[in-house]
Amino acid sequence: MRPSDAPGAGQPGATLGPLLALHGDIAAARGVDELAAVAAVIPRTAVKVLGGVAAGGAGAGTEAAHAADEPDGLGASRPADPLDVAGPIGVGEVTRAISALNDDVSARVVRAVAAEMQVDLGQACWLAFGSQARGEQTLYTDQDNGLVFAAAGADEAQARRPAWLAFGRQVNEALARCGYALCDGRVMAGQPLCCLSPEEWCRRFEHWMAHGDGNDLFAARIYFDVRPLAGNVALARPLAELLRSPAAAVPRFVKQMADIVLCNHVPLNWLGQVVTTTHAGQRMFDLKMSGTALFVDAGRLWALAHRLGEVGTVPRLRAAARAMRVPERETAQWVAGFQALQALRLGVQRTRGLPAGSHERAWVPWGDLDADARRELRLALRAARVVQQRIVLDYCR
Repeated sequence: MRPSDAPGAGQPGATLGPLLALHGDIAAARGVDELAAVAAVIPRTAVKVLGGVAAGGAGAGTEAAHAADEPDGLGASRPADPLDVAGPIGVGEVTRAISALNDDVSARVVRAVAAEMQVDLGQACWLAFGSQARGEQTLYTDQDNGLVFAAAGADEAQARRPAWLAFGRQVNEALARCGYALCDGRVMAGQPLCCLSPEEWCRRFEHWMAHGDGNDLFAARIYFDVRPLAGNVALARPLAELLRSPAAAVPRFVKQMADIVLCNHVPLNWLGQVVTTTHAGQRMFDLKMSGTALFVDAGRLWALAHRLGEVGTVPRLRAAARAMRVPERETAQWVAGFQALQALRLGVQRTRGLPAGSHERAWVPWGDLDADARRELRLALRAARVVQQRIVLDYCR
């Protein structure tokens, strides 16, 4: 696998047209079964458009040059995605296009189930967490979602919760029929801890910020990537405001989040060589936990510490760099490193065609990477090491 294995990425004339056309198919779908049929086409179409995106390549550079900032807060329906359907395709455009399609499928499913159950979506808002919230979904993904529903006080929230939980479970099951696997970590709207009133959601986040320990925050970090998807967006606004408030930037909490970032060591040895792991009996590299997560977690930390409204990793890195007055050259290295790792993940998923929910989809055999791909990986990890060195200086002295 090497950069030239990605014929669509970054090449003039390659467009997102076939992917974007699927929005029309989603709009025309009648019911969950037809939505499931369209959803099954999304990863196959992405593969056809790009031919797969492998390590680094021109696509990563395109994103570094053209990444756009997101609007503040949770008020937008999805992260900014300035898709240039006539120009070169970068890995960021690909993941945003995939996420936008998954958004549309999810929103249609939410509305379809609401109509079937005669639920008033003016009284609730469906939330996306994790990679969907960040606009960074790859070819195969599982569910990370929640629900915020209107309630005047604790008693009313308790009384209304059973009905909303039933709705959440129905939507989760319908999304699973569409190919979005149920979340192993139970971060789903059909779970009691993810089906809360605005006041309850804010209390849960405030507890993490004021009293959470390292293990709690490690498990909870996905919740800090959140975006409204369907329903009454105003119900998500208190949470958006909390995440940009002084409470999110208190030193104790920020220090704990920094510790979480730093406990995931950049897998480079003292010679600057990539450290691999023996997995499933062979030498492997985890492109998610040992790769993209290094940048995702850093972007989340800086968004909280600097009270930024951005949700996507690239906009977070760029906004944080401006806040910290980081030189543009260093910022570009961060972005290019993250995008190179994302491109490798897409390439691995394309090659293997693994189903959603597979824990193996982020692992790549070391022998599958040629010299160019290994060099791109090494450069990306060097950029991640620079990121962590900055975090050490800022939060661990």
